[in-house]
Amino acid sequence: MTTRARELLAYFESQKSAAVDLLGRLVAIDSPTSDKAGVDRVGALVGEELRAAGARVTIIPQDNAGDVVRATFGPVGGPGVRGAGVSSDGQAAMLLAHLDTVWPRGEAARRPFRIEGPWAYGPGVYDMKAGVVLCVLLARAVSGGVLKPCLPVVCLFSGDEETGSPASRPHVEAEARAARYVLGLEPSNPDGGAKTARKGVGRLVVEVIGVPAHAGIDPEKGVNAIEELSAQILAVKLLEDRAMSTTVNAGLIEGGVARNVVAPRARAELDVRVPSPVEWARIETAVLNLRPRNPGARLRVEAALTHPPMVRSAAIAALYDQARRVARDAGFDLGEGATGGGSDGSYCAALGVPVLDGLGVEGEGAHAESERVRLDRIAPRAALLAGLLERVEGPEPRTRSD
Repeated sequence: MTTRARELLAYFESQKSAAVDLLGRLVAIDSPTSDKAGVDRVGALVGEELRAAGARVTIIPQDNAGDVVRATFGPVGGPGVRGAGVSSDGQAAMLLAHLDTVWPRGEAARRPFRIEGPWAYGPGVYDMKAGVVLCVLLARAVSGGVLKPCLPVVCLFSGDEETGSPASRPHVEAEARAARYVLGLEPSNPDGGAKTARKGVGRLVVEVIGVPAHAGIDPEKGVNAIEELSAQILAVKLLEDRAMSTTVNAGLIEGGVARNVVAPRARAELDVRVPSPVEWARIETAVLNLRPRNPGARLRVEAALTHPPMVRSAAIAALYDQARRVARDAGFDLGEGATGGGSDGSYCAALGVPVLDGLGVEGEGAHAESERVRLDRIAPRAALLAGLLERVEGPEPRTRSD
């Protein structure tokens, strides 16, 4: 471990009590994506903490989702740099997080924040309120003169990531375009490794319009939409290619009006995960060219790529290599891997911006009642991020000597 890494780790270890306190306060606020008021309460608390740490905070109002919170800290001024701490020509380091969770109102009271040994439990503690805490710790380190990032730092917190960020996405993409690179504070891989690739997420809707008839008296006069839909689902399922890591899941299905009526309508929603844009194009083309098996049925098909794939580009690989060197200097190995889930980082990577995701605090059980995070890993993860901000200027940076 280098001398500089020891200094950063010691500082963040000294902040552990304050970090755990903030984490508990964040978890105590229910913030399901559908509850704008709850998400905004989390955003207000985060904004307050960041302002107290000297960051410049802007709340970007949203009508139908939690407000977006933007905070900047670090060096200001210089060629091409705007007064808010970000440059107009790609001179910022961007930290990406979200304020919403999948848990409904009342969950924080039902399963309140608790600590058992090195673990902290509670709704959203791992996905991803511990990651939000890391941003505040970094801002405090800059304010205290401990951390000296080589680029201005922009933290962007979306309020609707768990539903695909329909409101936040334009702000995420706009900020990413002004960034040299993006560090995503989503939960890490199970082994603590970073995420250098994410599958694209697609949504398919197949709707069948049939003809109703009495199922016992004259079934031949009807066209059964459920039967037609069943055939179409099987046809779509055949597009799955596990060797390519492309998966198709029929997640929702509805149809019919009564047991003794030939079903006049049926509808299914399918989830598709693809490793590359080429695979999505293959799926989309095939689905949009589906034709009814029964000539009396009518089909309506929708196909939308809600999250683009985050492909492990050369720039992402270079950013990961630098992060691994920083982690090694801090005394641990940072692995890497891919995941089937999408995130706001996928939108940034699709713009060609290098993204290293999964840099949040280690834990397990995202979206499960067993969700928990390791408190003894807050300081090392903060030190990793601090080392990156001090040493990395881009995918192929100049680095400072220790």
